[in-house]
Amino acid sequence: MPPLPAHSPRKVPRQERSRRTMERILDAATRVLAERGYDGASTNRIAAAAGLSNGSLYQYFPNKDAIVVAVLDRFADHLAERLGAEIEAAMSEPWQTGGRSLLEAQIRLLEENADLLRVVVEHVPRLGPFGKLDALRQRLADLVRIYLLLNRDRFRPGLDVDAALWIITETVGQLAIRYVLDRPPIPHDRMVDELAELIIRYIRSEPAP
Repeated sequence: MPPLPAHSPRKVPRQERSRRTMERILDAATRVLAERGYDGASTNRIAAAAGLSNGSLYQYFPNKDAIVVAVLDRFADHLAERLGAEIEAAMSEPWQTGGRSLLEAQIRLLEENADLLRVVVEHVPRLGPFGKLDALRQRLADLVRIYLLLNRDRFRPGLDVDAALWIITETVGQLAIRYVLDRPPIPHDRMVDELAELIIRYIRSEPAP
């Protein structure tokens, strides 16, 4: 779903100079959001960080929320590109190894972008729908479905693929987000190992000891 009109850029830059200016604004907004959070990221601070006047900034964006939406759209594109490479590599691995690799990649990417993740979690609900973030979640869900269908003969009899898909994606997503934002005293590798074991025990065919 496209962003609401109030959250859209005023214009789509077509010339190279305009595209560079747009990137400067988004780079600056990303830094300000990371340093001050959503509430402290005023358009004045973003313009100053970008080395632009407020008037120049408003030629591209009507308000702060439109800038934040553009930053988060770019963030989703970045995650999709990085996870795409991980997905291709994982598909050629045994399901347990490939699944752990994807868990590790997802948590690592969220850790690298923890400040933007906090903005997503805390402010996306009030800003409206984000098509690219929804598409990224769907892409990950589709991958899990493929894994389940391709390897279902190794899983416990009677596994409901649709139910398992929802439970796995929601469990992994929520636990990964809370781990990155809350920073519990659990090392990264231990978190990945424990989460992988949780999922494996849920779907594997042999009974747990």
